[in-house]
Amino acid sequence: MTDPMPAETLLDVSALPCGADVDALLEQAARGRGADWDAHQLHCVHCQAALSELTVLWEPVAELAAVPVAPPPGLVAAVMSQVRRLVHDVWYTLEVTEIGAVRIAARIVAALARDSARAIPGVRVALGRSTHGKVAALAEKASFGHRHPDAAVGVLGRTAVVDLAVAIGYGDPAHLVAREIQRQVTDTLREQVGLRDVTVNVTIDDVLDGDDDR
Repeated sequence: MTDPMPAETLLDVSALPCGADVDALLEQAARGRGADWDAHQLHCVHCQAALSELTVLWEPVAELAAVPVAPPPGLVAAVMSQVRRLVHDVWYTLEVTEIGAVRIAARIVAALARDSARAIPGVRVALGRSTHGKVAALAEKASFGHRHPDAAVGVLGRTAVVDLAVAIGYGDPAHLVAREIQRQVTDTLREQVGLRDVTVNVTIDDVLDGDDDR
């Protein structure tokens, strides 16, 4: 059986905030290559979140394509309709319940992630870290002088990828603090936002002593 490929240009929304073509990402996920990131995707929270969510959505089609039977009538169309709904507004999460749809802005996800990280012992500063453009230059400085940079978070459906840059106290175990950030932020976003899949990337950009608090 041939690969379960979506037809070209099936979606009304053609690009993510980073400029990546949604149809191309869906094709990548449908071919089973959702984890095979190219150079851009390696550093893009938007593409990583989209590929993760699209891979999950396409699993029923891929499973049926592995056996010598045709997918049930309407299955591919139903999956494509769900994908189209997800990418209609890529700045919001989306959970469809029996009584309606729940959307949460990506900026809320980012704020919760930062606040959760800041509450961890040893963390002195927690910023959204972007790997692109001017925002990256701000995040990499990780100081109290930049309290509200644009957060680096990619969301699609019930999937989120968060990049955080933090400064920790002098003498605190960096690797242990980073792991606790990952655990705590993941738990917070699952419990407070209802996300299914959460990836938290942590970069420790600075170490501050007591004098830096002044």
